Amino acid sequence: MLCITMRRGEYFTVDGDTVILVDQLSGERAHLTIHAPRDVAIVRGAVLERSGNPPPACLAELSARKRAKYRPEAVFRWNSEREKAVRRMEQVAERLEKSGSMEEAEILRAQLAQIVPAVWEDDLSIQSF
Repeated sequence: MLCITMRRGEYFTVDGDTVILVDQLSGERAHLTIHAPRDVAIVRGAVLERSGNPPPACLAELSARKRAKYRPEAVFRWNSEREKAVRRMEQVAERLEKSGSMEEAEILRAQLAQIVPAVWEDDLSIQSF
């Protein structure tokens, strides 16, 4: 199985007359445009599976390999914009406390504690992989 990383506007061809274009990216979703001869059947996996067909065996093998693979790009990258955002949220928590909304301030601070990197995570963000 071929696995390709592509950006918006890039494309690949299959058998010379089928073109798959990465048209739009939004979060974890990709919008693909497929140009193929009319006699080429293009069917979503969900439709095949609803019809009672199992997923292709190659997909099970691929997902097993991906689970075991180390992904350095998954390391959280800290930057000045995130630092500013955290400071703004801390200011909001202070305003909530001053206005008497202690419970909401505590909730916000607890959530901040989950997303702000710890000291050891700062070291990870400066390593190059």
